[in-house]
Amino acid sequence: MARRHEPDCAVKDTPAIYTPVYVRPTPPAISSGEMVHHDLLLTSPALREVGPGALDAIAGRAKTIEFRRGERVAGLVNPPKRLVFLLAGLAKLSAATVDGRERIVYVFRPGDIIGSRVLLGKSLESDYEVVAMTRLTGVVLDLADFQAITEEHPEVLIAVTRNLTRRLERLTERLMGAMSEEVSMRLCRLLLDFVEAQSPADEFVRLAHPLTHETMAHIVGASRPHTSTVLSDLEKEGIVKRQRRDLLVNPRRLAEMIGNSSWP
Repeated sequence: MARRHEPDCAVKDTPAIYTPVYVRPTPPAISSGEMVHHDLLLTSPALREVGPGALDAIAGRAKTIEFRRGERVAGLVNPPKRLVFLLAGLAKLSAATVDGRERIVYVFRPGDIIGSRVLLGKSLESDYEVVAMTRLTGVVLDLADFQAITEEHPEVLIAVTRNLTRRLERLTERLMGAMSEEVSMRLCRLLLDFVEAQSPADEFVRLAHPLTHETMAHIVGASRPHTSTVLSDLEKEGIVKRQRRDLLVNPRRLAEMIGNSSWP
């Protein structure tokens, strides 16, 4: 079994104010925790950019880790000094608004690295906590081990920093959009962000990770009824389509809605 983490803060008494979403049906295989193999590390896009020697060094120090839905991966105060390379599942970067509602500003997906505050210090993520939305599995590397590895293999630091920078750029765009864009625009950006890059541009496709109306509402900063109304409007315009319990989207039409001339 993979190593269980020690939660930095219990959340059992905190009422669940989000609706869970679901991961892909075939997550990456997780090792026993005694050893992390190269094949497992290479499921993280950031680690595909480093050489075999760096992978050996990471494999010798990294451990597998799991979180149950609702557990904090990184609390608001004194987050654990570690980096988590997310392999399967979803986690939310969230905080409570002044009126007590939850606001999700980002959803971590497989390939993301959790731990920017530990590595970069003060950042856009400093005022938020990371909580598992589904069962999570990943590879964890303590900060001290990460620093030791990067001294000998600086390409690891470059690859991880590049990954974190891209995510912080997306977070900046989302926060700026929340202050200036209509809900329909914010929702289109969110849906397009959850479309896989290799998807056909002019066909209806499923989201890489399905989102409930409740979760979408928390992310775009709108009520659930209003979010559902906007989705109905987008469906009338031929931008999204409901198929049984699935929401299908047209990437090209979404891109046009937010002002992009092409996609991806």
